[in-house]
Amino acid sequence: MKKLSYLFAVAASAACLCACTDVTDVLPAEQIPADARSTLGADVVLQWNNEEQTIDGFGVAQAGWSDYLYAHRKRQEIMDVMFGQDGLRLSILRGEVFPHYDETTFNMDEDINLSLDDPFFDIDFNRDENRVAEGIAQRNGQLWIMKKAKQEYGVDKLIFSVWSAPAYMKSNGSTSQGFLKRGSYQAFADYLSNFCDAYTAAGLPVYAISPANEPEYAASWNSCLWLPGTTTLGPFIVNNLGPKLRQTHPETRIIFGENAQWSAILGFIMGSKNYVRDILNLNPKITNFPVIAAGHGYVDPVTGKDPAIEPFSKAESKGIPVWLTEISDPTESYDATMTSGLKWAKKFHRFLCEANTGAIVWWAGAIPDGGTTEGLINIEKNRVDYEVTKRCEVFGNFSRYIPVGSKRISAQYDFEQGYMVSGYKYGDNGYTVVAINPADHEVVISLALESAQVSGALQGYVTDDTRKWEPVEAVQPADGVYTLTLPARSVVSYTGTVLSSSSL
Repeated sequence: MKKLSYLFAVAASAACLCACTDVTDVLPAEQIPADARSTLGADVVLQWNNEEQTIDGFGVAQAGWSDYLYAHRKRQEIMDVMFGQDGLRLSILRGEVFPHYDETTFNMDEDINLSLDDPFFDIDFNRDENRVAEGIAQRNGQLWIMKKAKQEYGVDKLIFSVWSAPAYMKSNGSTSQGFLKRGSYQAFADYLSNFCDAYTAAGLPVYAISPANEPEYAASWNSCLWLPGTTTLGPFIVNNLGPKLRQTHPETRIIFGENAQWSAILGFIMGSKNYVRDILNLNPKITNFPVIAAGHGYVDPVTGKDPAIEPFSKAESKGIPVWLTEISDPTESYDATMTSGLKWAKKFHRFLCEANTGAIVWWAGAIPDGGTTEGLINIEKNRVDYEVTKRCEVFGNFSRYIPVGSKRISAQYDFEQGYMVSGYKYGDNGYTVVAINPADHEVVISLALESAQVSGALQGYVTDDTRKWEPVEAVQPADGVYTLTLPARSVVSYTGTVLSSSSL
C-alpha cells in the first residue's frame, strides 16, 4: 500500500523516470528470424504450439483505500467500470488483513449498509484525527466491496495481503515498522486462519493470502520487516502458516515475495525475484503447500530507475505461478491521457512477455488521488465526481479480451519496428492478439499463425486518444495472413479462432 505521503519521501531522493523502458532499450524475449518472416510471409508470427504461462487473471487492489470508494455516491458506477461486462471485467480483487481487527469477530457483524446520506461518510478518513473512523471505514468498506465484487460480478479470486501483524505480536509494539516476534509465529498463523474463517463464513472464501507485503520495506504506515526472508518468512510459511491452513483452509494459496521492486537494484535491495529464489533454495518444503510467487513493480526510490523485468526462473522451474500483485508509480505526476496509457500498456506487455507473469494486479483501483498515477480511476473527495483514466482503458485491452485460463503463445517479430504484439490462446480454438503502437503515425503489419489454420475474420477493439474498446472493421485473411492497421498511439485487441492445429 502506498499512501500519498510516499510521494514526499521519494521526491527527496529520486527523480521521476518512466516506469516502462522504451522498447528499444531492452531486448524483448522474442525476436523473429528473417527466414521465418519470409517463409510465413508475415511481420508477426504467432507460434500456436509454443505455449508459455497460464493467465490467472487481472485485478486491482483496494486494500487501505476501500474507505473512500465505500463512501462515494457513485460507487456502483465505479464498481461497474472495474468489474462489469461493460468495464474491465476484472477477476482478482486484493484487500488487506488489517492489524486493527477485533480478532474475536473480525468486525464481520458491523452494519455495512449505511445510507450514503449518513454523516459518517462525510468524514475525511485520511486526516490524523480521524484514524478510528478510518479503521471502521476501511474494514466495512472492504467487506462491502468484496461482497459486491463476489455476488454481483462473480469475482472469484479474492486475495489479501498483510502490511502488519497486530501490534502486540511485534517487536516494537507498533503496526509501523518492527518485525514479528518469534514467539508470535504460531499466534500470527492462527490469526490469518481465523481471518479466512471469518471471510469464508461471510460467503467470501479467500483464494490466496500473503503474510508479508513488501517485507524489505520499513514504511511509516502499516509495515513489518521480514529480513532475511530465508530465515523468517520462509520458515514461518513452512512451519506455521502452511500447516495451519492445510488443516483449516487447504484450498487457500499462500503468496510470498511481494517486495516493492521486481528485481535487484544496485546490489543492496534484494528485490522480489531474489527474495523468492532464496526462500525456495533454503525452504524446499514450501512447495508442499499451494503457493504463488509474487513481486511488485515499483521504480527504485533512490535512482528512479526501473528494475529489470525478467522471469522468476527458480519459481518457474518448480511450476509455481508468478504474479505481479502491485504496480503503479507514486512518483509520477497525474496523467489521465493516452500518453500515460501507452506507457503502462507497454509495461503490461513486458511483464506478460518478459517476466511470464500469470496475473497483473494494479495499485489501486479507485482512489482520491489527482496527484500521481496510483489509481486507475480518480475519485474526488466531494464523493460525486470521478475520472476514468486512459491507463484504466488500456488495462481493459488485456483484462477484457484475455480470458482466465488462457495460455500465452510466443509472438515473434522485429522488435526494432517499435510496435509490441502478444498472443494468447484459450478453449478449443480461440485466441487473442494485443497490439500496441506507440508511434505518432499509423502502422500496418501482417500477422500469421504457425501450426494452426486460421478461421474467418479477426475482430479488433481499439483504444486511443479518443476511443475506448471501439470495434473496428473485421479483418479477413488472405492466404492465411492478416493485414492489421494499428492507429497512431493505440492499443488494439483482436479476437479470432482457428480451425485446427498441428503439432510440430
